[in-house]
Amino acid sequence: MIRAFTSVLSLALLPAPSPAQTDTPPPLVAALDADADGTLTASELPAQARRVLLFALDADDNGILSAGEVDTIGRGGAGRGRKTRRGPDNWDFAEDTTNGIRIVRNLEYATGPEYAGGRGKLDVYIPSGDGPHPVILFFHGGGLYNGDKATLTELGPRFASLGYLVAAPNYRLSPEYAYPAYIEDAALAFRWAWDHIRDYGGDPERIAVSGGSAGGHIAALLSVDGRYLEARGLGLRHIRASLPITGLMNAERAGRERHLLTWRADPELVREASPIRYVAPDLPPMLITVADGDTETRRTQNVEMFEAMEAAGAEVEFEWLVDRTHNSILPNMIREGDRTVELLLDFLRRHGMAP
Repeated sequence: MIRAFTSVLSLALLPAPSPAQTDTPPPLVAALDADADGTLTASELPAQARRVLLFALDADDNGILSAGEVDTIGRGGAGRGRKTRRGPDNWDFAEDTTNGIRIVRNLEYATGPEYAGGRGKLDVYIPSGDGPHPVILFFHGGGLYNGDKATLTELGPRFASLGYLVAAPNYRLSPEYAYPAYIEDAALAFRWAWDHIRDYGGDPERIAVSGGSAGGHIAALLSVDGRYLEARGLGLRHIRASLPITGLMNAERAGRERHLLTWRADPELVREASPIRYVAPDLPPMLITVADGDTETRRTQNVEMFEAMEAAGAEVEFEWLVDRTHNSILPNMIREGDRTVELLLDFLRRHGMAP
């Protein structure tokens, strides 16, 4: 497994092949090029992916993606002058205290040109009172191709008011940076927390991972595929608890647009990115939650993940989020008495993470 992972990383670092080197078009071009002319026009792109792909990859802004432009996916294309999406922050270091909660923004956990636009930065929300506080590393949602830590500016203080230090990282987004960029960044952020969270009043021995939607997928994958933490000198044993919220557990069931944007239309990468492939008995304790009003495919794959972990003898629990849809979970979590937050807190307390 380690050898396969190294091979994927090695391929991602190779320079893009020129037409003289190969006549095989990138998988994304091959999948969508209706007229077989070697380029993708806007009409050939899926509607849901059109805006994102053109924004990220159309280097000459002519409304057409050449094979060379498409082949920058996963090869650092954005680091070579492409436009990079970013949230509302100005990305300068900033610190504030509100209602006794100390907020420190834009701490750098990763550096380099591929982290332009604040992708290698995180915010921490620190409870009042003496620590060390239990830590929740919470990954934002957005389909793996959108979103920002700024969407957690209300949820972070909510958990901090309950005694939990929240670290909310950004991460590289597709299609500029395809898999495994986002999960590599998750491991980097965890390593940063392990090394530095004590400086902010956190307890590195009590770090849980969580997130909603795409963030739930990241939390789950980081908790079951140990290669990424092992590459950073840690392991799954360093995750005290895993709390994926309505996450993607089987990437093969994701939509075609997501396959194109995030996994380069490569079936093996799609399978490799599926948390359900790594079920084993000795995983961190996991609470799987999913909205009862979510899509059938999202509900089904979360149930299947629970059943597979339970059958394997892993420590796992499952809870329906009643009267919730995929998009209504996070807005309700900031409300006092929210059932989702209560479920998460109960699980954390039962696994040695009481404030």
